[in-house]
Amino acid sequence: MTSKILLGAVAVVTASTLGAPVRDGVGHSHYNGDPVSLRTTGGPDFFTLSDPTYPGLRCDVGPLGITLTKRGNDWGNGSPVTEETACVDGVFAAQRYMDMLREWFGRDGLDGQGRGIPVRLKPDLVGSYLSGWVALGRNQAGTRWVTSLDSVGHEYGLRTFLESGSGWSGSSGGDGQEHQGLNESSGDIFATLLEHYVGHPATLDEPDYLIGEEVDLLGNGPVRNLYDPAQLGGQNCYTPYTTATGPQNHWFYLLAEGTNPVGKPASPVCSGPSTLAGIGVRKAGKIFYQGVQLKTAPWNYAKARAATVQAALTLYPGSCTEVNAVKAAWSAINVPPKSGEPTC
Repeated sequence: MTSKILLGAVAVVTASTLGAPVRDGVGHSHYNGDPVSLRTTGGPDFFTLSDPTYPGLRCDVGPLGITLTKRGNDWGNGSPVTEETACVDGVFAAQRYMDMLREWFGRDGLDGQGRGIPVRLKPDLVGSYLSGWVALGRNQAGTRWVTSLDSVGHEYGLRTFLESGSGWSGSSGGDGQEHQGLNESSGDIFATLLEHYVGHPATLDEPDYLIGEEVDLLGNGPVRNLYDPAQLGGQNCYTPYTTATGPQNHWFYLLAEGTNPVGKPASPVCSGPSTLAGIGVRKAGKIFYQGVQLKTAPWNYAKARAATVQAALTLYPGSCTEVNAVKAAWSAINVPPKSGEPTC
């Protein structure tokens, strides 16, 4: 039997109700609008912010990480500082991320076997990190929780990267160090894909190619920029043994949008033709995702180029547009082809 500690109208539980029917909860979020729909468990009186569709996906609070439960199935008040609203935004983003994996990439859960991981609120943390859960803190000013789509999507994206291919090495020396930036920028790319999957209007956490602009983590807006990483002190162009996130982020933008997309920011190139045409964010996302499934240790830029070229060939047989766009985007950030690269 699950134990509860009643705190006024709110309770916390020590275990989620896996196997319970899905309930449709109503959330009042800060980043995603009011109202939003949430998959919850429980009833008829107490409900738990836990998604039985993906066991493990829930919102945990407090030092012990106890799953949030309350009387009724109406959650949050839209305030950026309240814990319950942070859980609404965190769970909403996590649920939509899992839906994206299934609908866009045919993946069942983070591990490919239907499971998720919790979001856990950490009020003394500035920022977020990935552990056995996604730890979500506040911005430096303490004015809002770090629970926007791209913040949550970044950490879930890191877990997707780790759960794909044959793993990656933390070895030092050689090109093994390149995995560090490829890992981190993979989180940025999955976060960007989540924003495009959800498709919020500009008044909310809309689709863009910035990371962290809504949470204002350090008081100066976004922390990373995919279309021109150098604008935020990042690295636009690949250099051997780099640990930077910028080059792969820049590659993804050039593949998805090109250099001069209508209504979106222009993006520079490091070498080669000054004008590239994008193939669209969803196609670019499918190629990136399929490339990550070919990941081997130690992961590096040369392997990432080869894997995404192969992914484009597999996903779009008989079409050279996608294959050539992948190659052109890598060359534009100074990642050259290796001998024997397939032609189209």
